[in-house]
Amino acid sequence: MTLERALAHTARACTALGALALAVMMFATNYDVVARSLFRAPLYGAVDIVEMMVLCSAFLGLPEICLRDEQIRVDIVDSFVPPQVIAALKVLALLATILFLGILAANVTHPMVDSWRFGDIKPDTGFPTYPLYALTLFTLIASIAATAVVLIRTFRGKDAS
Repeated sequence: MTLERALAHTARACTALGALALAVMMFATNYDVVARSLFRAPLYGAVDIVEMMVLCSAFLGLPEICLRDEQIRVDIVDSFVPPQVIAALKVLALLATILFLGILAANVTHPMVDSWRFGDIKPDTGFPTYPLYALTLFTLIASIAATAVVLIRTFRGKDAS
């Protein structure tokens, strides 16, 4: 199995887990509202659960978005500049994306280590916070790898899909 295929499988698995996180978040919110209204028994830790699932659903989708090169774009200049300029701008944007994701990853590392070292937990559920930082770091690294694959494809003249 090539590295690119392994990355594609990893990105797909992340997306599936992100969808699962979204479902858990929706279920927890709905259950909390219904249980609070009908039985006066809200779901304990609903806010913590929703916070964690929002983080998971947002970051777990990132590697596949980067691998498919499906980020949101504004194509203002595309209609009045030559194709060579558009290609150069795409390469520049991919490099900027790798740099930005790298900065994010570097800035997640220290809080993750501190969270592990000091035993930080979510207030209501007692869930440790370092796995959330680790998940974020993992998805950022996977997104950097996926963006690098797209950059290589761009230099080879292949489609991103």
